[in-house]
Amino acid sequence: MPKKRKNRGRHKGDKGKESVVYCDNCGKMIPRSKAVRVTVPYSPIPADLAKELEKQGAIIPRYYITKTYCINCAIYLGVIKVRSEDERKSRKPILRSQQRPLQRLPVTAPATPAPPQAPTGNETTQAGSNPTNTSGDAQTTK
Repeated sequence: MPKKRKNRGRHKGDKGKESVVYCDNCGKMIPRSKAVRVTVPYSPIPADLAKELEKQGAIIPRYYITKTYCINCAIYLGVIKVRSEDERKSRKPILRSQQRPLQRLPVTAPATPAPPQAPTGNETTQAGSNPTNTSGDAQTTK
């Protein structure tokens, strides 16, 4: 019978039985190597109140909580995604940043000065002045 995944969806390989953990979302018992673990920051204070307190100089505690999910709950919550057969066969590891693309800000090029314009027939230029200067004041260059 063909296998859908080379590692059978687990990390243990051929090591026998291993301990089980419980899914934090549905409570299902799953093998430890098959579980999806996610570390998320948690703050006991609401975000809008925390911003106000940080402006006043208060230190807001932030705790990191590790959640364990079964495959079904991880897909449902968007932690991992369903991949096509070609993506499953590739040996390249999946990075979590590839699953949810970041909103990147557009890169703006540094402003370049405009090239000098050719003098037209109606402008009068003086020696040492800028041809784009229409006020008639002479500018000195250093």
